[in-house]
Amino acid sequence: MEEKDLTPEEIEEQKKIVDTIYKKEKEEREEYLKSFEEERKKSIEESKEIIAASVSEKAFMIDKKKEQATQIKELHPDILTPAKNIRETVEEKAFRMDRMRESDEKRMQLQPDIEGTAEAISPSISEKAFRREKQREMDEQRAQIHPDIEGTAEAISPSVTEKAFRREKQREKDEQLLKLRPDIEGSAEKIKSTISDKAFRRMKQRELDEIRMELHPDMDGSAEAIQSKISEKAFHIERQRERDEQRTRLNPDIEKSAEAIQSTISEKAFHMDRQKERDEKRSQIHADIAGIGEKIEEQVGSIEESKKKKNDPSED
Repeated sequence: MEEKDLTPEEIEEQKKIVDTIYKKEKEEREEYLKSFEEERKKSIEESKEIIAASVSEKAFMIDKKKEQATQIKELHPDILTPAKNIRETVEEKAFRMDRMRESDEKRMQLQPDIEGTAEAISPSISEKAFRREKQREMDEQRAQIHPDIEGTAEAISPSVTEKAFRREKQREKDEQLLKLRPDIEGSAEKIKSTISDKAFRRMKQRELDEIRMELHPDMDGSAEAIQSKISEKAFHIERQRERDEQRTRLNPDIEKSAEAIQSTISEKAFHMDRQKERDEKRSQIHADIAGIGEKIEEQVGSIEESKKKKNDPSED
């Protein structure tokens, strides 16, 4: 089958596609180089330093070679022996040059299949052009997208309004708190009576403590009374011990004792129930402690006044 020749329009179109691809690749390469420009500059500086070090080293080597050449000139070598070695090397190099020339002549005779190569790379170029075109269309679509700013504003407007309302309410509360002025004088008058009452009670308590400190108990009389109590208790304990010894010698009638104990236990249980009932009634009674306290304080005040009158006869 004969291949169809391309029309001039198709050739121009393909040329344009190739030029476009080349320009795009060139732009991408320039952008890539720009993105790494700092790194390139840094690497260039490092390369300069390396080259400078290498140049210094080469200059040193050249100087060394010059010295060696000067030393060689001063020598008188055996020319015949090296000539044989050089001849062998020259013949080997000449043989390699001939082989290289023959290889170059064979390569010159080759005729590359340009059309076949073009057909082979054509699908790749078409695919790349198609991808570039799709990318351009996608870029145009993104450029045409316009976000719904008004709709978004309407959606977030209630939340913004609510937050602004809360901020305003908080600000009003802060202003009200700043405007508050505590009534220090009124509070002082209210607690003044309580403080005076407490101070009076403290004063009365201190006077009572002083009166108690002035008392001197009759230690001798107390000791005699305690001694008599102790002797009496010791007598009762001795009597109890004697009765216990007498009981241990007896053979009691257990059944009668059990009946007597049962009656005693029943009587005690009855008394305990009665006592519990009375305790429950007492627990339900709520005494007027404040009123009782006031009455006690009045009695204490009257007692102290009577004592003062007795101690100060000039008042009569």
